[in-house]
Amino acid sequence: MLKKIFVTALIFCVLTSVAFAADKKPKKSVWQPELLVGLFGNVTQVGLKVSAPCIMIDPASKKTLKKIPADKNFVVDFAQMKTAAVEIRPEKILLKDLHTTIDGRKYFGGVRVNKGKSSLTVINLAPVEEYLRGVVGEEMSPAYPLEALKAQAVAARSFAMKNRGRHEKDGYDICATTHCQVYEGFEDFDIVNKAVDETRGEVLTFKEKIADTNFHADSGGMTEAVADVWGTHISYLVPVKELLELTAPWTMKFSAKDFSSRFGDGFGDLKSIKLSKLTVGKGSGDRTSSGRVKSAQLVGTKKTLTVTGADLRRKFSLPSTLFDMKFSGGEVVFTGYGRGHGVGMSQQGAKSYAEKGWKYDKILMHYYSGTKLKKLY
Repeated sequence: MLKKIFVTALIFCVLTSVAFAADKKPKKSVWQPELLVGLFGNVTQVGLKVSAPCIMIDPASKKTLKKIPADKNFVVDFAQMKTAAVEIRPEKILLKDLHTTIDGRKYFGGVRVNKGKSSLTVINLAPVEEYLRGVVGEEMSPAYPLEALKAQAVAARSFAMKNRGRHEKDGYDICATTHCQVYEGFEDFDIVNKAVDETRGEVLTFKEKIADTNFHADSGGMTEAVADVWGTHISYLVPVKELLELTAPWTMKFSAKDFSSRFGDGFGDLKSIKLSKLTVGKGSGDRTSSGRVKSAQLVGTKKTLTVTGADLRRKFSLPSTLFDMKFSGGEVVFTGYGRGHGVGMSQQGAKSYAEKGWKYDKILMHYYSGTKLKKLY
C-alpha cells in the first residue's frame, strides 16, 4: 500500500514538473562574445567617460587598479601607466549596458588601452551584438528594408567571428575601418536594432566552420569569384546574377599625360589600349567570367605593359573593375558599373531582393550558395 502511494506521488511530481517546464518560457541568452576593436593609436593620452561605475583592471593579472565613477571625465596617460595595458569594465552592470565616451565619441561597452614603446593604442571592448549595432548602419543604409539589414547583420557577425584575431599583432581582434568593417561607435536606429536582435547569434557556416562572408556595395549586375580577386578558390564565393544589370554607372576621365605618368618614365606616352568590350556575365582572355577586367594591354612609346584590373582600379581609384576603357582625343575614359570588389553579397542587390519579398535567409543563400545558418549563442 505504501509502495502504491509512493509511486502515485512520484508520478504526480514528475507530471507537475513537466507541466511547469512546458509553461515556463526559456530565458533569453544574455551571454555573447566580446571583441577587441582597434580604434586608433599613436597617442600619448586618451580622454574617457563611462555611463556607470566601473573598475580599471590589469588584464594580465586581473588585479583591480582603481574604481572609476560614472559620468566624470578622466584621462589615461602614457607617462603614468605602470602596466602594459588597462581595461575599463563595469562594476555591477553587464558590459552590453555600458557606454564609454572615448575622446568625445560614444561607444558600446568598455575600453582597453595598450601601452607601446612610445604611445598608446585605444581599443573598444565591445560585445558582438552591440558592436553590430554600430556596424550594420554604417555598412548598409538604415533606409534599406529590414530583410536586407538582417542579411547584413548575419554577414557582418560572421565576418567578425571569422576574423577575430586578424589584428593580433596590433593587440586587438579587428579594426574599425574598411579593412575589416566600418565601425563609428554608438548608433541607435530602430530598424538596425531589430535586424540585429532578430538574427541574434546567427552566422553562416560551411562544413561546420564559419564562412567567409565578404560583401560590397553594388556588383553592377553580377558578383565576382573570390579567386579572381584574391587568388583563392572558395566554392560559395562564385559569380551570381542580380535582378538588375549595369547598375551604379560611373565615368572617370584622365588626360593622356596624367594617365601615362602613373606608369613611370619607362612607359613613355600612351599610344593605345587593348581591352575587349564589357558584357556582364561574359568572360574572355582579358576578362573574368563576370565580365570584370582581368588585364588590359597598354601600349606606350617606350614600353608595352599588361596591367591587371585590380592595379588599374588601385592606381586610378576606380569604383570597381567592371569597366570599359577608351583612349580618344587625348583622354582616357573609364566607364563602369558597380561599387566595390564584387565578392559575396551585393548590398544593393540584397535591397532589391528584399523589396521583391525575399527573406534574409534566402538572400544569404543566393550570395553564399551551399552555406548554412547556425545559431552560435
